[in-house]
Amino acid sequence: MKKFFLVCLIAFLLPITLYSVDYYDAGSQQFSFNLGTNVPLFVHFFNDNTTLTGPGEGNTGMSMGGYGSISYQMFNSPKTAIGGEIGYNFNFSAEKEFFSAVPFFAKYSYFPLQGTFDIPLSVGLGGAYIKYKTGSLMTLYTNFEVGAIWFPGENWGFGISTGIWLIPEFNYEENLKVDNALAGFIPITLSVTYRQ
Repeated sequence: MKKFFLVCLIAFLLPITLYSVDYYDAGSQQFSFNLGTNVPLFVHFFNDNTTLTGPGEGNTGMSMGGYGSISYQMFNSPKTAIGGEIGYNFNFSAEKEFFSAVPFFAKYSYFPLQGTFDIPLSVGLGGAYIKYKTGSLMTLYTNFEVGAIWFPGENWGFGISTGIWLIPEFNYEENLKVDNALAGFIPITLSVTYRQ
């Protein structure tokens, strides 16, 4: 099934990549406001090698949450852009405790289709400040994202995106090492983008 999905994805993206006309030049810019929700996908605990999946009690224990961010990118070639994003993410645990993360990361995007419709494929790498109950921690952060943006006019566009976020938690204090884990989330965000 995975091979079939991969072949279909390549068959869909290859003609788009080969025959799309470049809209952007090196130096073009995009600035976006993003707002949406996130779905807890999994939490894997390294201490006992257990994985909890899905939102809600009995699974990861976390509810669906919210996310908001701003991002900026500048094109370094007609098809690729580099930039960054800073956001705020929150969820509630099964114990009604508040979990929050402030990700800040560098972002690299590839635009196989661009113009009236943009399809950005992005990867991000950086850090996140996470807080749960009374503890807080600075940790690594990475994401993979695919989006679609419609530009009804020259500069302003409206989009939707999804992907996966990975947030590891590595505690260095001996009594907290049992909580070391890797959390995965699926974001679903709407965006307003300005380009020039």
